[in-house]
Amino acid sequence: MLVMVGCGETSPETLIDELRVIASVAEPPEVQPGATFDFTSYVANPDDRVGAMATWVCTNLGEGCIEAAGGTVSLASAALEGEAQVWTRTLDLASALAPVVAEGPVTATQVWTMACRQDTCPVLDAIASLSPTDPWPEELRNDLANPTTWMADLPMADVSLAYQLLTASFSDEPHQNPTLTPAADMPTSLARDQTFSLPFTVDGDFAEQAQVYGSITGGGFKMPSTYVEAGDTITLEGTAPKDAEEARIWVTLVDGQGGVAVWTESLPVE
Repeated sequence: MLVMVGCGETSPETLIDELRVIASVAEPPEVQPGATFDFTSYVANPDDRVGAMATWVCTNLGEGCIEAAGGTVSLASAALEGEAQVWTRTLDLASALAPVVAEGPVTATQVWTMACRQDTCPVLDAIASLSPTDPWPEELRNDLANPTTWMADLPMADVSLAYQLLTASFSDEPHQNPTLTPAADMPTSLARDQTFSLPFTVDGDFAEQAQVYGSITGGGFKMPSTYVEAGDTITLEGTAPKDAEEARIWVTLVDGQGGVAVWTESLPVE
């Protein structure tokens, strides 16, 4: 459904007013079996909740996550700290994928990231109790292979679950993340309750569904997303908050092929 937004109005889904995993970036987004990759998540926590985060790698080819057998760095945990957290960890792509990937690239690895306020998500405690390369206990195997089945039992507020797809291949020229470059005239502050513009240049190897998303902790953007093509210069239009002293902004470029780029900044509101 396309929603038309009038002058001065904002799209509600662009307002970040609770705990949320905004986006994650795998570097690189296309990895050889048995190789490592860096995984960076951008987490909004506007109420500065105390809590925890966890990431797990799951390649499910029909019999659960192959990472559950252990032997690869497939788990990571961290404390939830601050209002805008950037969390980077190094993970493995399972070498067991090699026979499958020998026949061609496989986009079947999900890298899940969950953030919860304290004492809300027992699965995070279970992950934190393990070494990153330990085999997963049976109950945890089932939970991590099918996280959407038990999400319904958790509170709606202060719980966020997201995933990023990773491609496994033996390519000599693997896919690379796109670039999201702010213009030189990017604003350094926002005028209270007034419209603003954020100009960017985007580039990379894009699919037809490549889009840019805007998120902000007060006010909002006019459109939830904008379709883009490689080499485009785009401008995101939004409205600054009425009451806050500053606004944290995230702009996410998704190239439609597993590549992601994120720009984030906290701007004073005057």
